[in-house]
Amino acid sequence: SPVRAAMAAGGGSLLGSASTWPLKRYGRFLPPTDSDEEQTASSWQVFESNEESGHLILTIVVSGHFFISQERTVLNECRMFRVQFDGDSKQQMLEHCCNCVQKLGEYVPVQVTDEQSQNLCHSLSGGSQVEDAEQVLHVVSKHTHSAGISATPLFFLLQSVLKQKFELPLVYRHSAWSAQELGPFIRLCLMDQNFPAFVEDVEKELKKLVEG
Repeated sequence: SPVRAAMAAGGGSLLGSASTWPLKRYGRFLPPTDSDEEQTASSWQVFESNEESGHLILTIVVSGHFFISQERTVLNECRMFRVQFDGDSKQQMLEHCCNCVQKLGEYVPVQVTDEQSQNLCHSLSGGSQVEDAEQVLHVVSKHTHSAGISATPLFFLLQSVLKQKFELPLVYRHSAWSAQELGPFIRLCLMDQNFPAFVEDVEKELKKLVEG
């Protein structure tokens, strides 16, 4: 099926240690701009998963990096976005959503604000019938880099600072990679058309630190 083909495309040897989920839609938040007088409210740019444009894949690498891709293009470049999971059935859509939320919870705090969504996930874990799995996962990205990470609430930031023993967030505890593990990740970054410019910016900042 198209869903299985999309899963296979996102879980090749390049990202063998990553977790992937097929998406039906991906919505990118577009805030209003001062230059556009006609645009009085924010809007969403929606990408559809299909054979012509390519299948949408949500990927979480073992390092904690998070991105959404379509074919060889990394799409997530904004702070706020929405995704709708794909599947062969409504039950499978919900399974993908709940599994993704569970995986995200290993790296950053995840808050499910919709009571109905909470009940659906609990029902799924109990094996009962799910009536409505057309749920949308809202994720707010803290970083604008291609590896977007969900925003950390201010409460958790303050709590971390006030601890006597400083502890880095879980996502940064997986950064001790071997040389063999860095290769696939670098190739992944090179797929992003904005990555070369990002490297140049990093190089400039490093020079400032050396000169300072």
